[in-house]
Amino acid sequence: MGLRYEHLTNNYFNFSKKENEVCRDYGDWFPTAVISAPVGKVQLSLSYRRDIERPPYANLTSSTVYINRYTYQSGNPYLKPTYTHSVVLNTAYKWMNMTLNYGRIKDALTMSTEPYPGSTDPFISLVRHINSQEDYDRLTVIASARPAIGCWHPTWAVVAMFQNYKSPTATGEIITLSQPWFNGSWRNTIELPHAFRLSADVEWTTKGEYNNFRITEPRIFGSLGLQKDFNLRRLGSLTADLRCIDLFNTNKTDAVIFGYRDLTVHNPARRTFTLDLTWKFNEARSKYRGSGAGEKQKARM
Repeated sequence: MGLRYEHLTNNYFNFSKKENEVCRDYGDWFPTAVISAPVGKVQLSLSYRRDIERPPYANLTSSTVYINRYTYQSGNPYLKPTYTHSVVLNTAYKWMNMTLNYGRIKDALTMSTEPYPGSTDPFISLVRHINSQEDYDRLTVIASARPAIGCWHPTWAVVAMFQNYKSPTATGEIITLSQPWFNGSWRNTIELPHAFRLSADVEWTTKGEYNNFRITEPRIFGSLGLQKDFNLRRLGSLTADLRCIDLFNTNKTDAVIFGYRDLTVHNPARRTFTLDLTWKFNEARSKYRGSGAGEKQKARM
């Protein structure tokens, strides 16, 4: 069992002028409890924790950007952090795992569409991040298997998500978004001679609902990659990664974002090819490799 206290102060300035109504001063307690034990050859653990997720700094800006002639997007300096009470059951047997994660979520961060302030054109909308109006429940079930078969390292995973998110709509009514959402993936890594690696992945997502998003069409995504490691001796190591992303050209997104205005989203598939070069040097000479207490704050930037 454990208990952590965390205090954070954020000051907000607009053109060097402090805006007190947007400044934040948080003091929070975060309890944690876990119990684990083997049952035969199965390892079980049950845990509870209270977590916080603060909005990225980019979402707190008051600036507005142009998307197209009907849509603008802005930040929201009034965003609050998201709090989650989680109860998690983990089971593990050899290379198989299953996780059941129940969460009670307060002030979830999501997208909203509303009339553009001051515009007389009813077709122009403003998209911005907001916090959910009501607390809601979310249950996530994850099953995965990661065997090692010689030089072949496959990973199979299935994710199912259930929720009861309440969202306003353009008609003024409040609806409950509770259609389950499923995702399946098959990832493969094959170790080849001469420090080559071949990776091939495929992922499939069903229709369903997540926060105030309704996915209206299923999606399939595939990628193929070839990696090669080069030993540069005193200069470190170099890794080349050649990859085809969206191999089948089917990774399109069709969804509806509910809010005071309902927004229909369509992102077409885009097959792309990438070459990444990663040079690692002086890896063994660092005497300290602690993560540091500021990792979450740096990630928000």
